[in-house]
Amino acid sequence: MSGFVSVDTFVIQFVILLLVLWVLKKFIFIPYLAYLDKWEDKQKKLEDDYKNIDALVAGATEERDSLLKEARKKSDEIISEAETIAKNKKNSIIEKAEWEAKDIVESGKKEVEKEKLSMLSDVKWNIVNLVLKFNKKLFGDEKISAEFVEKEIELMK
Repeated sequence: MSGFVSVDTFVIQFVILLLVLWVLKKFIFIPYLAYLDKWEDKQKKLEDDYKNIDALVAGATEERDSLLKEARKKSDEIISEAETIAKNKKNSIIEKAEWEAKDIVESGKKEVEKEKLSMLSDVKWNIVNLVLKFNKKLFGDEKISAEFVEKEIELMK
């Protein structure tokens, strides 16, 4: 074969060219085209978002206002509940203090009454002793005078 291009060389070069094209298609062209499709979809979405930015901002603002309103309402409810709990607690403490004060007053009254009775008893005893001593000096008989004095004290009640 004496031509410029031999058939064997041409066939080998053609097979190599087909292999190179197949590898390029499989590993470069198809993935690159898929990447371009994704990129194009993203660009379209960005363009749509840019066109609808006013609507998106309005929606976000509306959602923010709604959330703020709900949060304010919830905080007002919490404050109201806390005030109610505080009032109940305050009333409970006042009521308990009033009961304790009444108990203390009653206890004090009872203690004063006991002390009064004790003092009256002591006074009576001292009067009886004083009268008996006085009668003993005057009359010389303590027994008869003690009975008389005790009866008279009992009649005083």
